[in-house]
Amino acid sequence: MTLSLIVGMIFFGVLLILIEIFVTPGFVVGVVGALFLVIGIAYTYNEFGALFGNITLGITSVFLGTTIVMAFRKGAWKRFALTDVIEGKANNIHELRIDVGDVGITVSALRPAGTAIINEQRAEVHADGEFILANEQIVVVKKNHNRIYIKKLKS
Repeated sequence: MTLSLIVGMIFFGVLLILIEIFVTPGFVVGVVGALFLVIGIAYTYNEFGALFGNITLGITSVFLGTTIVMAFRKGAWKRFALTDVIEGKANNIHELRIDVGDVGITVSALRPAGTAIINEQRAEVHADGEFILANEQIVVVKKNHNRIYIKKLKS
């Protein structure tokens, strides 16, 4: 086996391991890269002897370790990290100043759940089985755990 083929296998193995770490999470690409490294180093031992095999193993280990450490120190993983923050929240009934009998208006259609404004507070509400269109007058009929139940106000 020629020296260029051995160097190519080791380089390709290091490349696959780096791709595994920074691009494609999983297991397969890293294992294939490790196999290329092991085969390349094993052929070095076989073709050129223990001295060159040890040198190749040492250089490959130092290069791969240094590359991984430098990539993490430079923040290479930040390109792949999710930085979005979810701002939404569920109703916390204990913080809302909404009581049974309060009147409000629907913001969205309730099929059977939707959004309404009651006492100048936006809240998720649930209708008891009926569909209510947007901009309809409603009244709170029940509060249960984290849900507010309403019905359409008779006009």
